[in-house]
Amino acid sequence: MQAESEQLNRFLVEVFHDLLHLEEQTLAKGPFENLSVSEMHVIEAVCDGQRDGKNSMAALAGRLRISAGTLTIAVKTLEQKGYLLRRRSKEDRRRVLVAATSLGQKAYEVHRQFHARMIAAVEARLSPQQLQSLAQALATLHLFFSGS
Repeated sequence: MQAESEQLNRFLVEVFHDLLHLEEQTLAKGPFENLSVSEMHVIEAVCDGQRDGKNSMAALAGRLRISAGTLTIAVKTLEQKGYLLRRRSKEDRRRVLVAATSLGQKAYEVHRQFHARMIAAVEARLSPQQLQSLAQALATLHLFFSGS
């Protein structure tokens, strides 16, 4: 079982790095080359949060699993770049809400298309049974990594 454990560890590390590298490359040669992968993930969380009505700074920090201070710096940078806007809630002035600008929405859509192409490429290489097994295994891994 030792060999399988080492192979699994190596695979998880390499897949993580491969995916990160692919996202970095895609951003670097696309129309949003001034964004880092982590900034793109903040935009993604904001757009998803807007859709779900959970776009307060506190909700976004929780969704991204980062501190409020780290999120504040990221949002400020993305505001300066023209991707996001912050405003106080009309119902509760203590809450700060974050929204994507039209530029932020465009970046989000390009990122969603990247993910769709990536998933389509994986689906094209696997049988339905393999896809089901992969989905179940990844769901198990997600539970472990998220602490559930």
